[in-house]
Amino acid sequence: MKVTWATRAVPERDWPNEDFFAAAEGAVVVLDGCSLPPGTDLGCRHGTAWYARTLGLELLGRMLDNPPVPLDRGNALRACLAGAIEAVAARHAGTCDLRHPATPAATVLALRERPEGVEYLVLADSVLLLDSGDSVEVVSREYARTYAAADPAAAARAITGARPPGALRRAALLTDGATRLADKFHILGWQDLLTLLATDGPQALIDRTRAAEDADPDCHRWPRTKRHDDATATLCLFDP
Repeated sequence: MKVTWATRAVPERDWPNEDFFAAAEGAVVVLDGCSLPPGTDLGCRHGTAWYARTLGLELLGRMLDNPPVPLDRGNALRACLAGAIEAVAARHAGTCDLRHPATPAATVLALRERPEGVEYLVLADSVLLLDSGDSVEVVSREYARTYAAADPAAAARAITGARPPGALRRAALLTDGATRLADKFHILGWQDLLTLLATDGPQALIDRTRAAEDADPDCHRWPRTKRHDDATATLCLFDP
C-alpha cells in the first residue's frame, strides 16, 4: 500500500492544526479534533490538538501490535480504538476533568491492510472513500453525535468493514475540511474528488478547497459555520 497525504490548518487561526495523520507499513489513521470556540473551557489542560495526536498514535500502535486474527469486518479495529481511548483517558485523568461535557474529542478514520484483506473503521462524520475500480463507496456517519472522547464505549458506534485481497484499487481518508468540494459546495462529485486526489495529489485538493472558500468569504454562496476548516486528505493505493 502506497500512502500520500497533505494537511493544512485554518489560515487565520492562532492555535494548532487539530487534524492528525499518521501511517506505518500497512496502517493509516486520520483524526479530526472537534473544534470549539476560543476560550471554551474543555476541563482539560492539554487541548484538542494534543488529544487527537495522542489518540491517533495510540490507535496506530495498537493496530500494528494487534495479533493476527481472521478478517472479521473490522471488529478488531473497534477493539483497538476502545483500548486506545481508554489508554489516553488514563494518561490525563489525574490532571483533567474527563466528565466535562466539552472534554476533547475527535472523529476517527482507520485503515489496515493485511494479507487477508483490508479492514476499515469510521467514527463520526469524517469520510472514507473506497474505490473498487467499478464504483466508489462513501463511508461516513453524517450528523454523527458520537465521537472518540473519554469513554471507550464510543468505539462500538463506529462503522467497520473489510474487503478481500484485490477488491480495492484505492481508498481516501478525508476530514470534513477536505470534503467540502463534494458535500458542501457540490463543485465535484465523489468520483471527481477521488480522481483529483489521484491525479494531482492531496495538496491540490486542499488548495482547490481553499480557493473555493476564499471566493465566498462571507459564507453566503455556501452556508457554513466557519469560512475555513482544518483539512487533511490521504490517498492509499493498493497493489493490483
